[in-house]
Amino acid sequence: MTRILTLGPMVLRTAVSLVVVLTAALALPALGQKARGNLTVMTYNVNEGTDFLQVLGVTNATQFLLGVGAIVTQVQETNPPERMQAVAAQILAAHPTLVSLQEVDQWYQGTFDPLTGTCGTMSLQYDMLAELTAALAAQGGHYQVVLNVPEITLPATPGLILPGTFLCASVTDYNVILARTDLNPRRFRLSDAQSGQFVAAVPFTTPFGVVPITRSWASVDVEFHASKFRFIGTHLESFVPPIREAQGAELRAGPANTALPVIVAMDSNAQAFPLPQDPTYDDFMASGYNDVWSEIFPSTPGLTCCQNESDNNPISELYQRIDVILTLGDVEGQNIALFGADPSTRTPDGLWPSDHAGVAASVTIEEDED
Repeated sequence: MTRILTLGPMVLRTAVSLVVVLTAALALPALGQKARGNLTVMTYNVNEGTDFLQVLGVTNATQFLLGVGAIVTQVQETNPPERMQAVAAQILAAHPTLVSLQEVDQWYQGTFDPLTGTCGTMSLQYDMLAELTAALAAQGGHYQVVLNVPEITLPATPGLILPGTFLCASVTDYNVILARTDLNPRRFRLSDAQSGQFVAAVPFTTPFGVVPITRSWASVDVEFHASKFRFIGTHLESFVPPIREAQGAELRAGPANTALPVIVAMDSNAQAFPLPQDPTYDDFMASGYNDVWSEIFPSTPGLTCCQNESDNNPISELYQRIDVILTLGDVEGQNIALFGADPSTRTPDGLWPSDHAGVAASVTIEEDED
């Protein structure tokens, strides 16, 4: 995420209030299975539990070890299984036909021997996709995983939790596409599922080696009633704007380069609001893409990012819009709303479902006359 705070406290509180009212007023109709040519799509960054800030800019191995330990502690405090229950509730409230998810992680933990400098056997601690899909099913949802694409993989890395607990942690961050399974297969069909990693990536140097911070995309072609389009999910670079801009260009030249209408549902990390808009967002607009939110609500902030890293702030801290649903070609937005932005959506322990709000849009695809 890109934290560029440009709103004063009074303006921020006003903007958040507008979003809460707007979200309550715009509960999306379940169009996906009812209206010919209409469906609902969603993007949701479900928050892996950390921004890894604790290891950015450290200057020695001790600081790095402590930073990794702090990350492990923070992820535990964000309680991914409980939050995935809350995320599932928000997805089902939006009732989307297709969902693009980001930061759906698998976290592993093991022992570290400081004498030999080696990690022991790593055990799975959190599987956020398994936790989310189980929660969706338990709450009455009918979804399948279409694509589960690795994005960032951080290998087993030593850490230290004071006063003296050594450990190793590793994580793989995934982009995911979910699709409904309870629709008539003659009216809703998927094909040509594809995925890939962007060439543009950021090298992250640690005292234990260099790790490339890669990003990925996933796409699937969809036939819905008499309409055809391509649905793309992705998560662009957070901290290095030129890399983010290059990834956006790769996306437009790659999976989005099709004769089909295109829907891109993503955490772009590219600020659409407030001004100044991020160059990556401007690039999409200059390339002919439409932003469903700004088309329907040009004067409403639509803030999607970000609560604090621990997801436990009592008052919403959303301050920018970076989670977007963009369209290209014969796609028309009908309705759009935020989910997980209201305090009522927090878990029993007071955690936000994610540090991002989900965004769901009802759209119409022009029918294919072939």
